[in-house]
Amino acid sequence: MVGLDVDIFFLLYLGAGFVLLFGLWFYYDWRDGHIHDAQRVKVIYHCIKCSQIYTGPHLSEECDCPQCGFTNGRLRF
Repeated sequence: MVGLDVDIFFLLYLGAGFVLLFGLWFYYDWRDGHIHDAQRVKVIYHCIKCSQIYTGPHLSEECDCPQCGFTNGRLRF
């Protein structure tokens, strides 16, 4: 009877460890995907007045330069 209790405890211990490991794996994969998507959708601008390179909100065609205030169009590659 004692051997059976140790086996069950060992299986529960390993199972909890695997659940924790895979839970952390899924959480960090989900978090990194959201961080990458937030960086990917930013729009890049180049100020023709002061040569500042900056980013703006998603799907915006024009944005004011944070340094000089000049309105610039988005860069297209």
